[in-house]
Amino acid sequence: MRVLAGICAAGSSTRMGFDKLAAPLPPATTPHDTCLTRACAASAHLDQCVILPAPDHPYYTARKALIGTAPSRCISGPFSNSLKALASAAHGYDGLLIQLADMPHITREHIAMLMDVFETHQGEAIVRACDSEGRTGHPVLFPSQCFGAFEALNGDIGAHAIIARYPLKQVVLSGDAATFDLDTPAAWQAFCSSAAQT
Repeated sequence: MRVLAGICAAGSSTRMGFDKLAAPLPPATTPHDTCLTRACAASAHLDQCVILPAPDHPYYTARKALIGTAPSRCISGPFSNSLKALASAAHGYDGLLIQLADMPHITREHIAMLMDVFETHQGEAIVRACDSEGRTGHPVLFPSQCFGAFEALNGDIGAHAIIARYPLKQVVLSGDAATFDLDTPAAWQAFCSSAAQT
């Protein structure tokens, strides 16, 4: 089945004070090991569309350089605008995988697990990752019959209303991979401390 991986990377990292998606991850052995490059690598086996901020945004240039030749769209405004753009880009696909670019523990193997369940159910159910304690998270794989519902989304609340309306299958990912994101300075510090101990 044909699935488009939509990588959401248009956020402004306001709470962080720096570009968390383009900053090298510890232990910083390479400047190209970032949240954004990890997200792109995790779904590199699929067609991709990366949502970037507008070209006049201060983080645009660095993020654009990191994604290389991956197709992208520039979006401003609330998170729902990114989701709508991805649903539009996924026209003609069997499914749309929504990835958040600030989740450094998501790997290609995790996405393959979601794909396996999606294909097992003939692309007729939403497939959502959850962590080892059962907490729901990301990525989320939407079947094509959901795409039209994205147009009704508004604000920054995500696609919860869509998920509630369609059949749902959950895939347990090890540890907190499905729920850990670098969304606050505290999370960044915790991630750095953990990396320093390994």
